[in-house]
Amino acid sequence: MLTLGDEESLLMDIKEGVQYALYLGKQEGRFTECDILLDKIRMNKLQYIVNEERDLGLTFGWFKYGPAPEDVTTGTGVELGPKSGDEIAQLERSRLPSKNHLSTEAFAYYFLKNLNDEFDRIVTAEETKVYLEDFYNQYGPKDKYANQFTSLYKASVRLQRTLDAIGDGGSWHQDSTQYYYELDRRFLSVSEEIAKHDSLTYTLEPFEEYQLLLTSIISEADAKDKISARQQSFIDNVIRTFYNTVWDFVSQEISLQTMRGQNVDELRPGVEASVQKYREGSWRSELNALRERRETVELEPQIDDIEEIDSEGNQQSEGQSLDEEMVEQISEMGAEVISN
Repeated sequence: MLTLGDEESLLMDIKEGVQYALYLGKQEGRFTECDILLDKIRMNKLQYIVNEERDLGLTFGWFKYGPAPEDVTTGTGVELGPKSGDEIAQLERSRLPSKNHLSTEAFAYYFLKNLNDEFDRIVTAEETKVYLEDFYNQYGPKDKYANQFTSLYKASVRLQRTLDAIGDGGSWHQDSTQYYYELDRRFLSVSEEIAKHDSLTYTLEPFEEYQLLLTSIISEADAKDKISARQQSFIDNVIRTFYNTVWDFVSQEISLQTMRGQNVDELRPGVEASVQKYREGSWRSELNALRERRETVELEPQIDDIEEIDSEGNQQSEGQSLDEEMVEQISEMGAEVISN
């Protein structure tokens, strides 16, 4: 039986096993140090893979980017580059007292020989969010706890790639109209997936409220010839809210459905407490604060736009439909975005 302290030690053994594998792989010429692009998200996936294949008993749950250790106390301040054997104090033995556990060195050889080419692909993948879609395709359907959420994770990571592009400086603004339609389409895919799960019922309202807020902000940015550094900074903050609040809420709910391991009973109450705060509406104040701040950076919806939307809404309610020519134009625009 692993204690929480044991889990922390075991996670460190695996991390250093990965680092030693990187060193050996570099020595063997499998990849260069410049090729290595490992980050914490992919490290979590390597921990998950060895935990599943060797039945190590670590407590895992599917969270923001798929499976991650529920005990994340070892996730900060750890370098993820290659380490030689001389740099690893516990190379030939496990930090755990039992002889039944793999040593750091044994973990390294597992990654290099058992995982082999897949290990190389994981640690050298140029874009983490692109790799994640492959990971979800390969491992999601095999996971009896998380299989039901595989399509949601794939839809979400596609949305995240668009969000990350918008949050990576102001160059996106040159193609802002395309990004607006891409966002709208990818948000819709995620909300449709969320709606399929009764366990995620509470998360749909904040997700759709956030969608309306961000797409409205991007629409206003699209109408401008250029955006200022202050406006881009505000947009970056809105996107961080997706990860820190909106998607965090969805992920916490998924975690409750997918947690397993020897210390679930100790770790589950913390997740339940976070979920309860979200369910009670803690997310509302954050979205309201963003709505208020958008005016200070001149990205608020224009009065004329609001009146036009209201007018269209009234016309629709009276049974009138969109002009056929307009429908055709919108369809052509959507097709163009999809083809791109």
